[in-house]
Amino acid sequence: MSRPSANDVKSWYNQHYAAKGLESMRPAAAYPLFLDLLDARPGTRLLDVSCGAGSLLAAARARDVDAVGVDLSDQAVKLAKQVAPHAEVAVGAGEALAFRDGTFDYVTCLGSLEHFLDMGRGLQEMKRVAKPDARLCIMVPNQDFIGWKVLGHQGTAQQDINEHLLPLSAWRQLFERNGLSIERVVPDRWHATRWRAANGGDGKRGATRLVIGPALEAAWRLVPLRWQYQFVFVLANRNTPATSP
Repeated sequence: MSRPSANDVKSWYNQHYAAKGLESMRPAAAYPLFLDLLDARPGTRLLDVSCGAGSLLAAARARDVDAVGVDLSDQAVKLAKQVAPHAEVAVGAGEALAFRDGTFDYVTCLGSLEHFLDMGRGLQEMKRVAKPDARLCIMVPNQDFIGWKVLGHQGTAQQDINEHLLPLSAWRQLFERNGLSIERVVPDRWHATRWRAANGGDGKRGATRLVIGPALEAAWRLVPLRWQYQFVFVLANRNTPATSP
């Protein structure tokens, strides 16, 4: 199978967002967590690379953080301008960010780096546009996710478009090799906590959700980090030794 081009990736995502719209994203309640991990402060600037439908941009605006978003997909940018009308949003590739050096206090890239044609170049661009003391938050999938081992297949819902799957150790090496210091690594537990944001439901269905949901969440907390579904890395834009999660 030949390697996809930038146009192939863009076309895939345009079709994806055109078909699913806001349903392609997690609900708004899922995004403040990433700002918490960054300890994002009012009056700062944040760049969300591959911003999708703009939910993180809207969450940042609610905290008086000046949010800017870029996405390869024209359809995603159209949605983002509706979801976060006060944010600056533009079409652009993560490997070629149209911003000056040292512009942003925070840079985020959630669930997208693994689809870049050149992940190293993308990280170098994020590092370039980040201020010297900036922090970054990047979420990536885990090759060793226990659920895929049980089900006998690998890959996220977007696995059919240039997906790079790496284990925890390899992601660490990739970030460190590109001049980013690892401050913290936490599991992405949205799949285990989304029951909290679901509608209550009626009668037996609602009661079942309130029983099964907390039980599954508690069970996932026992799963070691190296087997979790996705990793959320909090990174510093400096060359210092990595710390343990």
